[in-house]
Amino acid sequence: MKKMSMVCMMTLCLAMPGFPTTPLSRDWERMKVNDRKTFDRIWQEYNDPVKLKRRFEDSLLIYPLDEKEMEDIKQAFGLKEETLRDLLMGFIREASAKTGWKQYSMPEPEDLHRASWQLREAIRWLSVCADAEVKQFLMGIATDNEKHDSYRNAAVLSYLIRADVLEIRDAIVRLLADDMRALNRYGSMYYLAIKAYDKTEGDTQTREAIVAAMSAALAKEEDKKIFTNADKRFAELSKEYAESPQRKAALERMNKPPEEKTP
Repeated sequence: MKKMSMVCMMTLCLAMPGFPTTPLSRDWERMKVNDRKTFDRIWQEYNDPVKLKRRFEDSLLIYPLDEKEMEDIKQAFGLKEETLRDLLMGFIREASAKTGWKQYSMPEPEDLHRASWQLREAIRWLSVCADAEVKQFLMGIATDNEKHDSYRNAAVLSYLIRADVLEIRDAIVRLLADDMRALNRYGSMYYLAIKAYDKTEGDTQTREAIVAAMSAALAKEEDKKIFTNADKRFAELSKEYAESPQRKAALERMNKPPEEKTP
C-alpha cells in the first residue's frame, strides 16, 4: 500500500526553529538483544515517575517523534496509559497557562517558545493514551477557534488515532462542518482524515466511515485547488472512493475528469 506523506502545511509538522530536530527513533527490540545493559537502564528511567517526567521535559517533548515511535516507546518500556495521561495533562495545564494557547516562535522569549512547543507535543503524545474523558478534552481543543491552529490540528490527529469507528465518523463530519472552515482553510482537515484512513489498514468498518464522510465533504467543497489535492490523495488510497458515483459527480461539478490509470 502506498504510504501517504503529510505535507508540512501545518505546524504539526514540527519544523520550528530553535529546537533540535534529531529524532529519537530506536529499534528497541534489537537494543534489548544487542545492548541489554543500555536497554535496562532506559527501562528503569521510564518506570521511575521522577525520571520519566524529566525524560519528557528534556527529550520526548522536544525532539519530533511520529505517532508510531511514541507507541513503540510505550510498548517497549511497558508504560501505563494512566501514568502517561496524568503526566501529559500536567504538562498541558502548565504550558497552556504560560502560553494562553497562543503559538510562540523565535525571537519570542525562550520560555514561551519552549512552553508552546511542549504544549503541542504533549497533545500529540495523547495519541497513545487518551481515554474517553481525554478524547472529549481533545475534541474541545479542536473545536475551539480561540486556540491556535497548531494545537487544534495536533488535537484532531490525536483524537482520530484513539477514536473508534463511530467517533471517527462523527469527528470528521464535525470537523468538516461550515463553522470549522477557518481550521480547514488550507484543507488540513482533509489531510488529517486521509492520514487516519492510511493508519487504519485492515479496519474495514472504520475505513468505510471515513470514505462516506470524506465523500460527503468533498462533494460540497468550493475551493477547486483544495478539492483537487485532497481528491487525488484520497483516490490513490481508496479504490472505493476513486470509483464512487459521488466522486464522479464531484469531479463533474469541478469540471475535472478522473485521471487515467496506467496499466
